[in-house]
Amino acid sequence: MEDNGVQSGGLHSGYSSVSAQIPIEVVPLAGVGNEALRTRLTTEMHLTDIKELPEHDDKVLSAWLKLLNQKLETVIGLLDKEREQFRRLAYRNVEISGGGITVRLPDEFENKGLVEMKMLLPAIPPVAMYVYGEVDDCRDGAVSVRYLPMDDELRDRIVHYVFQRQRELFREQRENRGKDN
Repeated sequence: MEDNGVQSGGLHSGYSSVSAQIPIEVVPLAGVGNEALRTRLTTEMHLTDIKELPEHDDKVLSAWLKLLNQKLETVIGLLDKEREQFRRLAYRNVEISGGGITVRLPDEFENKGLVEMKMLLPAIPPVAMYVYGEVDDCRDGAVSVRYLPMDDELRDRIVHYVFQRQRELFREQRENRGKDN
């Protein structure tokens, strides 16, 4: 990975890429076919805290509502655990594009092996996603991963982040040139 901020070619051919630091975790997958892997966003939830449901005159309806409330509480608890996992991800240097990502990692990965990547794109609001890919190259502490097929919305979110980051870098360069003159 170069440090000039904007990259192109190779793994990223057909897409603009940019160097960044993002929270990410890369885990090798064994015994899984790529047809079973689907890139996905995590669910964002902004809920108010309702302590207790009011009593209803219809006892059967009231019982059903309480049961539904318990099930929702369970689902919300599971989603909150998932969100906490994303908060604990380590920041790593990456080169990211709509076609793939290169990340600096201490571990070696098998070429052509499948990986799951949990990553959090620092956008507003932050975008937490599970992305799957195939290791394209692994050397000198850098793992290059080509994304498996994903739907356009997810790829668009990655590309949007890349362009946002490129604008930030260009703005910083322009401001630094102004200070030097």
